[in-house]
Amino acid sequence: MNLATISLKLLEPKSRAFERSTMDPVRAQTKVLMEYLRRNKDTEYGRKYRFSEIRTLSDYQARVPVVEYEAIRPYVDRMAKGEQNILTRDRPIFFGSTSGTTNLPKLIPTTNYSESKKMELLWLWSYYIARDHPDVVNGKVLAIISPEDEGKTPSGIRYGAESGHGYKSLPWPVKRLYVLPPKVFEIKDYDARYYTILRLSMGANVTDVATLNPNTIVLLCQKISKWQDRIIEDIRNGTLSRDFDIPDGVRRPIERSLRRDPVRANELSMLAAKNGKLLPKDFWPNMRLVECWMGGMMRLYLKEIEDYFGKVSIRDMGCLSTEARSSIPIGDGSASGVLAIDTNFYEFIPKEDAARKNAAVLTCDKVEAGKEYFIVVTTAGGLYRYNIDDIVKVTGFMNKTPMIEFVQKGSGATSLAGEKLYESHVSDAVNLAVEKHGLKIEFFCAVAESGAAGGPRYAFLVEFSGDTPPADKKKAFLGSLEENLRSLDSEYLFVRNAQLLKAPALKVIRAGDFERYRARKVAHGAHDGQFKAPELTSDTNFEKNFFIEEITGL
Repeated sequence: MNLATISLKLLEPKSRAFERSTMDPVRAQTKVLMEYLRRNKDTEYGRKYRFSEIRTLSDYQARVPVVEYEAIRPYVDRMAKGEQNILTRDRPIFFGSTSGTTNLPKLIPTTNYSESKKMELLWLWSYYIARDHPDVVNGKVLAIISPEDEGKTPSGIRYGAESGHGYKSLPWPVKRLYVLPPKVFEIKDYDARYYTILRLSMGANVTDVATLNPNTIVLLCQKISKWQDRIIEDIRNGTLSRDFDIPDGVRRPIERSLRRDPVRANELSMLAAKNGKLLPKDFWPNMRLVECWMGGMMRLYLKEIEDYFGKVSIRDMGCLSTEARSSIPIGDGSASGVLAIDTNFYEFIPKEDAARKNAAVLTCDKVEAGKEYFIVVTTAGGLYRYNIDDIVKVTGFMNKTPMIEFVQKGSGATSLAGEKLYESHVSDAVNLAVEKHGLKIEFFCAVAESGAAGGPRYAFLVEFSGDTPPADKKKAFLGSLEENLRSLDSEYLFVRNAQLLKAPALKVIRAGDFERYRARKVAHGAHDGQFKAPELTSDTNFEKNFFIEEITGL
C-alpha cells in the first residue's frame, strides 16, 4: 500500500464531511465564526467590539467594522513588540509579510492554532490531488517558494513569506516527497538559486512541480539550456558548481546530501544529444502534475508550460494570499475552487458597489454566479472582517457553496478619462489577442499615460518570446488589443468614442529586460515564488525599468 492510498483512506472522511457542509454553507460559516469569536472574546479587540454579546451573523456585521490593514496596523505592531491578548488569545509564532499600500510591509500574525487550521485545509487540498493523481507520490515534488526568514520583530518573532513558513512546517511524511531542502531558498543570488534548484531536481524523478506563479516555472525552464552541461557534470560527480555565489552555510548541508550519479548523468547526456536540448517532458517522463495559479494574466504563461512539459495536467493553487487560503480546487484545468467554508468566515462586496459608503456586504449564500466581488475574511489568526483587496469571481456552486476564482487585486484599476479600466480587462484583452495572432510573450503591462503628447492614452509594454514579430503583425496585435478592450469595458468604449482617450501605443522592450527587472526586485526583497509584475499601472515611471526598442501606434 503506497502513501497515496494511505492518505486517501485517512483523509476521505474529512473530504466527505467537507462536501456535506457545502449543502448548508451558512451553518458551516456560523460555526466557524462563533468558534473564533468565543476563542478571542477576551482580547483587546474582542472587548472593544463585544464579541461575547454576538449571537448571529447579523450581530457580527452590525457591530464589527470592515477594515483594511492600516486600521489594524497599530494592533499588529504591538503584537510584533511582544504584547499579548491583542487580536488573539494565542501568542504569535510567525508573521507572514506582504506588500502594503504604504512603504511599510504588512505583517499577518500566525499562531499555533491558526496554523493547525491552515494545515487541516492543506490536507483537504492534498486529498483531492492524491485522489486524482495517485502516481505523484511515486516520485518527488519540486516546490518553489519564497524564503521564510526575512527578519525578526522587536520581540524576536520571525517574519517572512507565508509559503516558506508553510514549507518548513510540513509533516514529515509529506516533506520527504519534496526534492528541495528549505535551505535552497535562502540563496540570495538569483542565478545561484535557480542553478541549485535545477541541479537538485534534474537528478531526481520529479512527478509534480508546484509554485504560485507559472512564470517562475517558465523562467526556470529557460535557464536549462544555458547550464545543462554544467548540471550534468555536477550530477555525475556529486558536486554543486563553485561558479555560483552560494553561502557556505547553505552550500555545506546541500553538498553533504549529494551523491555521484553517473547513470543519471549519462541519461541526460543522451537526451541532450538526441534532442539538441534538454526539456522537462523528456528528462521527467513520469511528470503528472503542475500546480500554479491559472487565472488572469497567468494564462499567458500556461501556453509556454505546455512547450516545456507537454500535455501535463495543471491544477490551480486556489485563492491563496498571506492572509488566507480561501478556496480548494478539486479538479484540473480551471482557476476555480470551492470556498473553504470550514476554515474562514467570508463576506463579499459587489465590485460595482465597493466605492459606495454603505455598500452591501453579503454572506456566501447571497452571492450570484458570474458576478465579481471584493472578498472580506475573518480568520483564526486574528483578522476580523478584513478586506484583502482581492476581487474574485463566483464561477458556480458545489451544492449550495460558491466556487470562486481570483480575478485581480482591487487596487489594480486606472481611470484616465472615466473609463475605470481593471487588470482583468487588460488580462482578457491580451489573452484574446495573443491567441488570435499566435504570439508568445514574456511580459506585458498596460501603463496609463496621463501626460502623453496629444492627450491621455494607454501604452502597452511588451516583451515578445523569441523573435520580435514583423511590423504589420505588431500593428495587428495592437489593433486586436484595442478592439478587445472596447468589447470588454463599455466605459473604455465610451471614452474612446468620445475622443476623451487617445489611441493606445505598443512599446516593445528589449529581450531579457523583464527577467532583469524581476532579478532586481527579488534581490531587493520581493518573494521569488510569488513575484508578480503589475499588469496595469498608473505609475508612468514604471517603464523606466525597461529599454524601449520601438513604439508602434494605430
